[in-house]
Amino acid sequence: MNKNLLFSILALTACAFADGDTTNSAALANEDLIADNCNPKPECKPKPPECKPKPPPCKPKPKPCEPCVRKAMQPIVLTSSRPCNDAGVYIFADALYWHADLGNSDWAFVNNGTTPGITGSNEDNTFSWDWGFRVGLGYDFDHDQWDTDIYYTWFRSNSNNGSDDDDDTDADDSSGSVASTAFSNSLDSNYAGTFTTGSASSKLNFNVLDWELGRWFYVSNSVSLRPHVGLKGSWITLTTGESLTGGLSLTGTSTYTVSNSTKAWAIGPSGGINTNWYFGTGNTHDMRDGHRNEVRSRPHFSIFGDFAGALMFSHFKNSHTESGTTVAGVVVSGFNPTNLNRNQVVPVLQSIVGLAFDTCLSCDKMHLGIRVGYEFQWWFRESQRLYVNAPSTTTPRYIRSSDDLALQGLTVDVRFDF
Repeated sequence: MNKNLLFSILALTACAFADGDTTNSAALANEDLIADNCNPKPECKPKPPECKPKPPPCKPKPKPCEPCVRKAMQPIVLTSSRPCNDAGVYIFADALYWHADLGNSDWAFVNNGTTPGITGSNEDNTFSWDWGFRVGLGYDFDHDQWDTDIYYTWFRSNSNNGSDDDDDTDADDSSGSVASTAFSNSLDSNYAGTFTTGSASSKLNFNVLDWELGRWFYVSNSVSLRPHVGLKGSWITLTTGESLTGGLSLTGTSTYTVSNSTKAWAIGPSGGINTNWYFGTGNTHDMRDGHRNEVRSRPHFSIFGDFAGALMFSHFKNSHTESGTTVAGVVVSGFNPTNLNRNQVVPVLQSIVGLAFDTCLSCDKMHLGIRVGYEFQWWFRESQRLYVNAPSTTTPRYIRSSDDLALQGLTVDVRFDF
């Protein structure tokens, strides 16, 4: 430290006696040296550059919303049980041998003439067994193995019934009493008379059009189901007529006739289920190793049962006429009410149970099926008529009678897929 101070004094003294630029330069140089010696700079590391704060991490852009499907909500696809070919057209035709029944078909009472009291039998319209048909066209879709068909049902039936003074009587006519008389208890009671003979007839025209959408699938190795929905439309005409003669209480009247007609159309949603219960292993799941879930399509028998229903809006166009005529054909009495049309909701139920046979043809490209079963159909409130509530010769009171139409009988169905 003392040496440095001594050198500094000597340098300042030398500078005082020097002149010129050289002197000044030397003095400045010495001053710098002296300053450096007096204030030595510590060896400092350069300051690190200040770090800028990191930007917040960028959030990923949200993906477009996708429908959420939980595992528990995934659909269960059931193996189709359609016959033979995957998709195509099929046709079918049915032969119907049916019998019709009406709930309010009573038209007369036959009095046996016994005393005390009145005994006898009631007369009603009884339809005969008649033939009809059903034809249809269908298609098997690729989409989820659905199928659809449309079919038309045609059926006609008639009835003829009569009674006379020889029916159901063991009484002696010589007693002066009428041994057998027919009393109208439903349609002609505004003319409260007694009749010795009478006859009645009915006619049914039944037309129905159905459309269905369904799918066949297995629920076990040997049982398959086909739930279906659709539409049902109908055009049904029901007419009845009665003719009563002899022994009338109104003087001069020979014949009393009554006619009643109901023309109804209806449309509404339908639904049901078809079932097949296969014998053996025909057309069932093959559960052997290497063949699991395959279906054997070969000739086989099955028991089938179909159940369906509909709820239909119906319009009923009703008419009712009565007239009493003399022997000469002159009308002397009658009854012709108006405003009889009505709109009503009509439920319909139907079912069929029987035996079926199915087989595949042309290397499973075609199918032939035959079904034989007994079919039932129940049409609620389809038969509409007038009947007297309180018989009177002067003021008869009529009310509407709405009863059911039932159809039953044999159905033979043949189906061909191609």
